Amino acid sequence: MMREESLAKCAVSNEVAALADTLKVLADVNRLRIMCLLFSGEKCVCEIEEGLDISQPLASHHLKVLLESGLVHVRREGTWSFYALDRASIERLNASFREFLGAERIAKVYSSSTACRKASG
Repeated sequence: MMREESLAKCAVSNEVAALADTLKVLADVNRLRIMCLLFSGEKCVCEIEEGLDISQPLASHHLKVLLESGLVHVRREGTWSFYALDRASIERLNASFREFLGAERIAKVYSSSTACRKASG
């Protein structure tokens, strides 16, 4: 019964839903490449399109999605827009991974499935 309660709690958790939404945003290769580029610091759209060899409209589209998700923020300077990772969002994402997909949790899943296989085999 305790395991069922734990599973139900996990399944309806707002944190799980938020993690799933973020993973959907990151499920695009260009957005992941932009994130990797931004790990080295703030960039304007032109640096992103040049660094990744993608068009300006495509870079802007993906930056908009990342911006709306909260993973990046923008600083405007005149007509220029500079994008950077939102450190707090990245830290929350990292914490979610540790909580939901961390080594301890994976070890528990692995030991449970190993025990089931031994019992059935």
